[in-house]
Amino acid sequence: MIAFAAVVGVTMFTSAAKVLFVLFPAGCLLVAFTAIRRDEALLTEFITWLFFLSPFIRRVVDYETSDREISIVSTPFLVLSLALLLVLARWRRIVSRESSPFFYALAAVFYGAFIACIHLQLSSAAVGLLIWATPILFGLYLISERDRAARHYKAMERALLGGTFVAGLYGVIQYFAVPVWDAAWMRTVDMATIGKPEPMEVRVFSIMNSPQILAAFLMVGILLAYGLHSRWKYPILLAGIASLILSFARSAWVGLVAGVILYQFRASKKEGLRALAASGGCALVILVALNVPQLSEAISARFTTFADLKHDESALDRQETYAQVIDTLQESPTGIGLGADNGMSDAENDSSIVAALLSLGLPGSLVFAVALGICGFSLFAVRPSGELSQLLGLQCCLAGLIVESPLNNVINGQIAFLTWSVIGLSYGILMTHNNHRQAAIVAWQRQSAFQVHHV
Repeated sequence: MIAFAAVVGVTMFTSAAKVLFVLFPAGCLLVAFTAIRRDEALLTEFITWLFFLSPFIRRVVDYETSDREISIVSTPFLVLSLALLLVLARWRRIVSRESSPFFYALAAVFYGAFIACIHLQLSSAAVGLLIWATPILFGLYLISERDRAARHYKAMERALLGGTFVAGLYGVIQYFAVPVWDAAWMRTVDMATIGKPEPMEVRVFSIMNSPQILAAFLMVGILLAYGLHSRWKYPILLAGIASLILSFARSAWVGLVAGVILYQFRASKKEGLRALAASGGCALVILVALNVPQLSEAISARFTTFADLKHDESALDRQETYAQVIDTLQESPTGIGLGADNGMSDAENDSSIVAALLSLGLPGSLVFAVALGICGFSLFAVRPSGELSQLLGLQCCLAGLIVESPLNNVINGQIAFLTWSVIGLSYGILMTHNNHRQAAIVAWQRQSAFQVHHV
């Protein structure tokens, strides 16, 4: 893994970067297969880092080669598709009452792919399956690894915390001095929402694809950092919160507040006070930074939109989008199918509700919503304590993702990896805990029966 990272790091900044169009996907698959054989928790950590770094590598390579290829940025989903092989190989261990919501969600996704095929959108169906189904399959894979759930949690936590620090630090640099490869990419893509490729005129997207995707990953990393017992907690929180603010992604701001509130209610008083102290320290540093007039004006303007949503351009666009979705569903209640554009691809990226209704139709959306509802009810019904301390951070992350789902797409693509990984890890931790408790009860009953028989 280290050797491959070194090769990519050296090559991507040279004229030979074009070889990475093939070398990067192939090398990542080789590293993933090696990780599966040696330590499957490494696979979880490796895939998480891929979601952080692939967009950045793609932009640098595009800048060096003057080409625009999608092979690098699609590599995380290519590696994630290995979960299908692992799930098929372990289906006896996976299929259970607890995993049923995952299969409901998969059924809804295959329904959407079927609708796309009916409309002769075969390539769209294939791409749609890749970005919708692979995160769910990875969640099922984490359930199959429930005996090693704690190791997978630590692996994902390391990657998310490290990624939050790197992405947060890079995001601050990007805001004040836009790197040339990022500026070149901004000029070529049709994304008016990311601002201008000039200092203090950009909506920070850091090493990710967009401000919304960056903000979701930062939100999850920040919420996990609250439970970290290390001095690294404070630089991670500071870098993550700073870039989260500079992304100007209000949906993630609201999601972070929801996650922090849940943390305060469910954590111990000592942990809650530590979280408040850490948040207060970061807020103090950020307030000092707001003395920069242009930065202060930009952030203040974004915050004031919460008080005037009737005149907010983004809110008005979403109202128009929902009106278009209603008209579309009246004409075709079955939906337009996975991956189908129909002129509303941008709208699907802005809302999980829109993405589900358009891609899955009314029947598929209902089944998918039921699946997520069962997952949420099962996980939030448990109060984390003692051996389930790891569950608290995962619950807060899931709460944040659910709260921002109407304003951001968290059910397919890169963010869906977070959603289903959090759910899969939570189920794995709960199932392991329940198995240990049941085994302890059986052992106690046997010991009691032996003592009675002896007497």
